[in-house]
Amino acid sequence: MFPILLPFFRWCDASWLSLEIRASTWQFAIIEMIHLLGLTMLLGTLWVLDMRLLGLGMRRQNPAELAKDLARWMWTGLWVMLISGVLLFFGEPMKLFGSPSFHVKMFLLVLAIGFQLTLFRRVVTDKQASAAIDKVVACLSLALWFGVGLAGRGIGFL
Repeated sequence: MFPILLPFFRWCDASWLSLEIRASTWQFAIIEMIHLLGLTMLLGTLWVLDMRLLGLGMRRQNPAELAKDLARWMWTGLWVMLISGVLLFFGEPMKLFGSPSFHVKMFLLVLAIGFQLTLFRRVVTDKQASAAIDKVVACLSLALWFGVGLAGRGIGFL
């Protein structure tokens, strides 16, 4: 899909890490379970916060306070997902090079993280934000992160 990246993917495929992961019966499966755990932690905390922004739960708690309470879990989930995702990438780089789902996932992941660190964070901490803006931001957040998960699921169907 991006021929300029082919040498990088080939290098990753020939690396000791890639060879080690592929040689093991269980490593890939264990890394994938850890990856899904991180994704669950991230999406679970975002789900709670987005439902609050949509007015569908935890209405008595201020969104900024809720975001602060959930931040550690959210960031832990994100880091677990990112680190294990890199390891999963090394398990099958050439398969991923040819996977449109992988490219969509990476694009959505960059958008989702960028969105999370900018607009989402600003709206959640802004006490003056309107309910309409809260709802739009929550829907975008859910769409981006669930898009990342669905595109990732699509990788398995090659």
